[in-house]
Amino acid sequence: MKRYLFTAFVMALFVMGFSASNLGDDIDDGGTPSTEIDIDGIIRLDAKIGEWDAAYVTEMGYFCYKADITAENEVSGGNSNYSALTYMSEDGGDYVSLISNKNENIPTQLVSSEGIVYFSFPNDSILELLYDDGKGLVMLDSIAYTKNTLPGFENKDDAFKAILSNAALLLKKNTGKFGGNAAISTLIKTYAELFEQISIKPYITDDKFVAEIEIGNSGDYQFTITVQRWYDDNVTENVYNVLSLWTGKATFKVGGSSCTLSGTVFCPSYTYNDYGTYGIICDADQSNLTLGNAEYEGTGYQDKNDLSFSVDFRGFKPNTTYYYRAYYKFNSSDHGNLVPKYGNPTDDVIYDTTIKSFTTGDNILTVDVVMCIDVTGSMGGIINTVKNNAIEFYDLFNESCTEEGIQLAALNTQVIAFRDKNVDREWLNISKTYSLPVERDDFNTFVNGLYADGGGDTPESGLEALDAAFDKEDWGVDDGYHRQVVILWTDAPYLINSGYSDIVLSELEEKWNAMPSGRRLVLFAPYGYEDPSYSGDWGNLDDWTNLIHETDLTNGFNNFEYILKSIIGELTSKGRSETGRNKASRNVYFRPN
Repeated sequence: MKRYLFTAFVMALFVMGFSASNLGDDIDDGGTPSTEIDIDGIIRLDAKIGEWDAAYVTEMGYFCYKADITAENEVSGGNSNYSALTYMSEDGGDYVSLISNKNENIPTQLVSSEGIVYFSFPNDSILELLYDDGKGLVMLDSIAYTKNTLPGFENKDDAFKAILSNAALLLKKNTGKFGGNAAISTLIKTYAELFEQISIKPYITDDKFVAEIEIGNSGDYQFTITVQRWYDDNVTENVYNVLSLWTGKATFKVGGSSCTLSGTVFCPSYTYNDYGTYGIICDADQSNLTLGNAEYEGTGYQDKNDLSFSVDFRGFKPNTTYYYRAYYKFNSSDHGNLVPKYGNPTDDVIYDTTIKSFTTGDNILTVDVVMCIDVTGSMGGIINTVKNNAIEFYDLFNESCTEEGIQLAALNTQVIAFRDKNVDREWLNISKTYSLPVERDDFNTFVNGLYADGGGDTPESGLEALDAAFDKEDWGVDDGYHRQVVILWTDAPYLINSGYSDIVLSELEEKWNAMPSGRRLVLFAPYGYEDPSYSGDWGNLDDWTNLIHETDLTNGFNNFEYILKSIIGELTSKGRSETGRNKASRNVYFRPN
């Protein structure tokens, strides 16, 4: 297998028009290692490895790992967001470096001497594989991707194998087309196989072999010196401070009036967040795609846990083609050490070299709603208000849609009534899904049959109700013409901790984020809690994606039309309304059941 890999890769290098011999020239301390590797596993080295944090010897070559990559003029201090794993073949002829997000070991760049393969993640389900062809970034392939299913996701403590296994899977998940470029296809497939083979090798100890590894003049192993020189020339100098931009595929949230546009800033030096702002510009006229001239402009932010940024746009015209691209704008003439890969170093604004487009559809919307209603005893004084809001939902929602030029094709509604799973025998009552207005009578009958009773002590099974809602099997598809809304009414905190609830809040959030992009969660729920040992504060959900939280129950339960219009505002150019986002300034008291 070893000889096959090197033969295939050298063939790929030859087709791409460069020779492996020029990569090892001008090397200090005696040139490339001469020790022949004859082992069946992975040997990790932690000493005599120079500036590297770890080094690995395998039968297929050498690897050197930096946990935090920084340039010489920047202080690491453990603040770097990227790591580097650099490979050299046994004969010193082949080199490549994987730049990865160090928090999750997901690759962002595969750097070779002749070009760079980029990994762009425009959303949670798509990877766009790119290549630098010398003129700009070009698309190689669009690949289905789910972070939680990556083999290295659960193996974060072993960064070496996590990086290799993640890179191998993402590189292998391709159609093999790569724009018809056979050389790039061969290169990527070869490295995918190489990384996969090494990632499954066991760690071994071989003191005799280690004693025979060639030492350079500095006292470090020769291969680490050789890899460092290549890394300095090809990553530190030509990649670390270099800005490259990419604009991702449009992700629709609502068919005719809004969508989410994404971009990626490729730059291992995280100072790009200090020296400028970046985002997306969009216009129906392609000639207007410059900052200050485009009809739609929006900034984004790419933090250490996000490999791309996104911008929500609203107010598009139906059945219209729009053009868009990413930009980076320096805050001042001080650009630090940042250099654009494409564009003049003195430019105030840098643009993606590729312009993309999308076409909006008809402004027709199908809405799927789940209403989670607290029916414990403390809700007795306001249950009728809640029931009336539920019954009037269709008329109010349809009226609001009409006012904003949205045609409501269908409204599918389900009700989940909940109490306390620990004290009530009938603590969860889930209705069928009703198609409104056709099944209005049946829906009204179910809602009118709800009554306030039980509940025991203060906290209730609100999280269980949300969990059941998120598990709904017939949520609409994520095609831009469907909207998913979960509404919860309660006057109490939620149950937490084992013995009271089996729901873990972080896992519930993951389930919420796995739902279609058109989702919205509306909470009519108070802040505060009675006993933190078993009561959860609804304010813990405030950072969730696409959440509207109304905490003033007196106003919230009776001002449902206002909240409803806030939901509609998400679909149109009005944007999000600020609803109940301020923490209570005094203690919150709950009605006992």
